[in-house]
Amino acid sequence: MPRKLTTSLLTLILAAPALAQNEPVAVSLPAEGATPAVQQMVRPDRLLPVDPVMLKQGKAVAGDRSLAVAFEGNTYVFTTKDTRDTFMRDPRTYAATDAGACGRMGPLGGLGDARRYAIEEGLLYFFASPECMATFKANPHGHMEPYDQLPSGLPDAQIDGMAAFDRWVAYAGGKDAIRKAETYRQTSTERVQASGAEWDRIEELEITGPTRARQRVTWRKVGDPQADPTVIETILTPERAIIGPEGPGAQELYGTRRTAFERQLNRLPWSILRARVRPEAGLLVIRTGGGKLGPYDCDYVVTWFEGNATHLAIDKATGRMVQMGSMGRDTQSRVMSLTMDALGDAGPQALRLPTQWVTYPTGEKEGTKGPELTIVTGPAAAPAAAAPVNAPATQAPAPAPAPAPR
Repeated sequence: MPRKLTTSLLTLILAAPALAQNEPVAVSLPAEGATPAVQQMVRPDRLLPVDPVMLKQGKAVAGDRSLAVAFEGNTYVFTTKDTRDTFMRDPRTYAATDAGACGRMGPLGGLGDARRYAIEEGLLYFFASPECMATFKANPHGHMEPYDQLPSGLPDAQIDGMAAFDRWVAYAGGKDAIRKAETYRQTSTERVQASGAEWDRIEELEITGPTRARQRVTWRKVGDPQADPTVIETILTPERAIIGPEGPGAQELYGTRRTAFERQLNRLPWSILRARVRPEAGLLVIRTGGGKLGPYDCDYVVTWFEGNATHLAIDKATGRMVQMGSMGRDTQSRVMSLTMDALGDAGPQALRLPTQWVTYPTGEKEGTKGPELTIVTGPAAAPAAAAPVNAPATQAPAPAPAPAPR
């Protein structure tokens, strides 16, 4: 089985509030040098200074501020009404990839600065720093996230794949137990080095439906009890996805940024097991081979549902899920094939889900052990009202993504 792994739920960085619109909207900008009204103010780092349509043609031409359009939290200016109309008809062809998230850090990283931009393979990227921009340009494909490909296989491979998968289902407790496990809660604590200091990183994740989740990450500086913790919260609902304190300070996760967060959730073992009892998920399982992984003689399968492909190794004797993998980002935010090996399992009350992992980036023999997870599953409950988040509106201390999957 190729060494692949689920991506971590990357630490999301708070930034300026995003404009809340899903469709392009013409806006009025003050002339250069004028003092705008508060409701018209646009942060310079969210304003692309050149015409994005002309930029796609290889021409960096300054846009006219009287021809401005807001889309997915960024503002674009145009040289003529014709290029503005071209953008309005098909904004995603010309707008920043991942709604302006930093091209090096990816859709779940911090926002890029629109004054630092580049076109790669016809896609527009923004960057959070000159270093991010230089790193991306040195190896663009190492930071551009591909879509998962729908796996294919003959009917026999599909039958064999589902049979192997169902051994895992039985190991977890059976379909009835999986149906009853409608909610998922996971907590972990680890000590990490970031920004020249030590931090305790506490993550709490709760999923209460296919498109309803809350992730809360708290950073506490070690050895500084007077320092206020930094809290970053991501909330997913069927209607929207936001990060940060609710209200004016919340940042919308538009388009592919929301999709990336959903993909992280769908690659949890609990989510994959739940796909087996959710007909609307359209689970497809194909056996791709088999072999020994340590003491385990495994079937290798690839699963697919809701646009996500994940590779699993399932022990033939017990049904235990031994290994899981997919495309993801390493601790340097490079996109590659990653692997995780399961170290321990929860008890039957939590579907015997893996509680600790060792992760291996492509080509590396030494893995990194992640924190031990506390996992609780249970029946569905009425969603609680969203509590306000006591998080600062300024950028959090640039911590590196945790190496273990979430």
